[in-house]
Amino acid sequence: MRDIVETVVLFLVVFTLSQLLLGNFMIEQRSAWPHYIPGDRILVDKVFYHLTRLNRGDMIVGKWQSDTTDVFKRVIGLPGEKVEIVNNKVLINGAVLPEPYLEPGVFTALQISGKNTWQLGPDEYFVMGDNRIESGDSRSHGSMLAKDIVGHAWIRYWPLNKFSLIK
Repeated sequence: MRDIVETVVLFLVVFTLSQLLLGNFMIEQRSAWPHYIPGDRILVDKVFYHLTRLNRGDMIVGKWQSDTTDVFKRVIGLPGEKVEIVNNKVLINGAVLPEPYLEPGVFTALQISGKNTWQLGPDEYFVMGDNRIESGDSRSHGSMLAKDIVGHAWIRYWPLNKFSLIK
């Protein structure tokens, strides 16, 4: 009986810790297509990214202030930076951002608002999807606050044939 109780307690401890440290997320939008598609499932680091900080190009799961829906986006602009969209290109502090993760022919258009410049505050990130035509992102929602970032996308675990670390 003691072995059973110890096994159940150990399982509960491991399960609780994993839920605190990691989150699982199913991609529902086409904003990261074709690299990530609706139905892909990923694990998200909810804790350790705070120690290493987010970097430009990291994939994250977060929420917009005006909505509670989780979104899967790429970090483009970091706190304190100036992000501009000029001639269908992203500029960071005046320099063109190389974006090797975009498919050939993909460009960054302005959204309906026509706004093309964002100055990020000390806790703000500019995020966009790789499928720029179908991505509702910082161009239309504004910056994402650090407190609204759920975590750093870490592993795609489903479908199994696409199991991989998220670069």
